[in-house]
Amino acid sequence: MKSIFLALFITMFWACSASDQQSTINEIKIEKIFKEPIIPVGDVSDIALYSSKPYRQDGAGYLGVDFENLPTDRAITFAKVNTEKESITLERIIDQLTVLGGGTIFIPSGQYVFKNIELKSNIHITFDKGVEIHMDTTRGGKGFLFNLGVHAADQNLVQNVKLIGLGSPAERPKLFLERSGNAFRRAVAFGHAQNVLVENFSIYDEYTKGTAIAFNPVQIDEISAHIPENVTIANISMTGASIGYGLAQTNTGKNILLKNLVFEGGMTCRIEAHTGRHLDIGVYNIIIKNVVSKHGKAAVLLQPHSVVNGRVMVDVAMSVGSSWTLFLKNGFVAKDSKRRAKGSFHASSKFKNISMVSTDDTASMSFKNFKYVPENLKYLYHPPSFVRNAADVNHTLGADGNFSNESPITGPSVAVIFIDASYPLNIPKTQEIALNGVVLDRIKLYKID
Repeated sequence: MKSIFLALFITMFWACSASDQQSTINEIKIEKIFKEPIIPVGDVSDIALYSSKPYRQDGAGYLGVDFENLPTDRAITFAKVNTEKESITLERIIDQLTVLGGGTIFIPSGQYVFKNIELKSNIHITFDKGVEIHMDTTRGGKGFLFNLGVHAADQNLVQNVKLIGLGSPAERPKLFLERSGNAFRRAVAFGHAQNVLVENFSIYDEYTKGTAIAFNPVQIDEISAHIPENVTIANISMTGASIGYGLAQTNTGKNILLKNLVFEGGMTCRIEAHTGRHLDIGVYNIIIKNVVSKHGKAAVLLQPHSVVNGRVMVDVAMSVGSSWTLFLKNGFVAKDSKRRAKGSFHASSKFKNISMVSTDDTASMSFKNFKYVPENLKYLYHPPSFVRNAADVNHTLGADGNFSNESPITGPSVAVIFIDASYPLNIPKTQEIALNGVVLDRIKLYKID
């Protein structure tokens, strides 16, 4: 009898232990599934707080090689000259180093005037604290400060290039994109380029046309093109941006890492297959880590146009007083689209650690997107007159007094994630999305069916 009782006791003990163990496993699983999202604190572009390294993550980013023990003729300090000749002087140094197999250039603290500096392979430029770079209005051509392999006539690959700024956000190099009518302005333009690192700058725009750092194809023939590959853009801030543009825009590109970026105005990371759609070329393996939008449209925009693109991975994206954090749009077929069907991003594309600090009156959006605003928030835009930014290059009124599609209007934060995409994406559950600030009538996940 005692043996039977003992056997029953042991069986009950193990059953309870197994039940407790299974309960613990379930709790761990739940905690893992519904883990609180990471919300960045402080200035994510501050390299002292958020390291730009590693330069390559998830198969994307810079793979270049640093120089060691360079002879003196391959490690040059830029000497300031007459401002009208500074672009020419810098390009001469680049050409001189190119003949020698590449080298380093150090630009000391001071004000400089550059435009359309053509970077070449194996050129590493370091900009000292206190450097200010303005656009040379006396020099012709497109309004780019620096470009890498953007000319279709020159099919040479530009590779292993570094643009490095030194110092804290208050001290680091400043790039100014001054307004000149409706001319395009860019800080860095990418074309046929590989293994490039751009790190630690502050960009000051004047609501000009054009994304500050843009990736575009360089057409080879009627069916193919070169696209940028293995690029890291890290620890950059930008203010004064137009609603229609962004800090970084990948129209085409492969293995691009966009990291530790803060942007005030339009969209921090604009991922869309625009200039490649006529060749059915898009983006492939775009990794976005730790990006913030302030008082703008969104931290990340996805729009595939008509191209079947690769994956896009977003890990830690936040908006502060912007309309959205993620703005995930459906594809469409344009007149020049080679593929005659709506595009998509790969189903493995994933988004996590997405958050918003919502406000009532600091967010910006294109007038054409006003239709997506829920009725109970529309009054905060003060229609029919609307609150607008007349300084923005995209602000125009028609003869009838109505706003154009891209005219910016100012109002409330609307939703953390907006999605009208018909292609499958790995979207966080509402429990995994953080919404803070003014939360009345705001939405975590706003899906248009």
